[in-house]
Amino acid sequence: MSGGERIPGTPRYRHHLLKNPGTEPFFPNFLLKEWIAGAVFLTGFMLWVVFNPVVLGDKANPDDTSFIPVPDWYFLFLYQILKYYPGSDIVFGTVLVPMIGALLLIFTPWLDTSKERHPYKRPLATLSMVLMTFLTIWLTNEAAVQHKAEVAAASGQASSGLPQVPKKAPSQITLVDTNMPGYTLFEQTCATCHGKKGEGGFGPPIYAISKYWNATQLKHFVENPQGGMPKNGTLTSDAQVQQVVDWLEKQTG
Repeated sequence: MSGGERIPGTPRYRHHLLKNPGTEPFFPNFLLKEWIAGAVFLTGFMLWVVFNPVVLGDKANPDDTSFIPVPDWYFLFLYQILKYYPGSDIVFGTVLVPMIGALLLIFTPWLDTSKERHPYKRPLATLSMVLMTFLTIWLTNEAAVQHKAEVAAASGQASSGLPQVPKKAPSQITLVDTNMPGYTLFEQTCATCHGKKGEGGFGPPIYAISKYWNATQLKHFVENPQGGMPKNGTLTSDAQVQQVVDWLEKQTG
């Protein structure tokens, strides 16, 4: 062993014996640094969990129909993605989008082979990470804001902005023109909150909405909603909005 190798802080390997001089062995040198960094993060995370306990909510009550379930905050961005893929497109939000994200992370070492470490010298990797971080934060915030609005609306603390249509049991409601494309879209999206027959649920009843509003008012509200309703009611195009409005315009109860 040479004298230099006994000096604290010097590498314990000989550069001239490496297959690729100027590089650092993955094991144990690089891997040890990764383990140390992981241990520091894990320790800090465990301390945060211990000293910042989660406050339990109310005791579960199956009779409480106003309760709106929502996942923990770290799953909110995935929960929000599901809202953009309603009906038969749900497979995109549940499988395809998360799978694409996971595969990109797995194959990152092969997709980005640059040896540069400075973020400015790796623009593609840096931009991708910044974009993904921004999207995750934005989706999480959107889900949290919408959930608070839904809870407020369900508890009567916020107005839905819709006319007060009297409550009726689904068996007392007769929908017309259910062969129209707008009805199919209504079942896939609007019915989640307003009920399959428009009898109301998390959202107010709308089975006779055309008695109170015309098509112009309906379309304006769908495009500029209130009370926790997402923009366009999760419909993905102006054509779909118009189809739903055309169908709702025929519903008089």
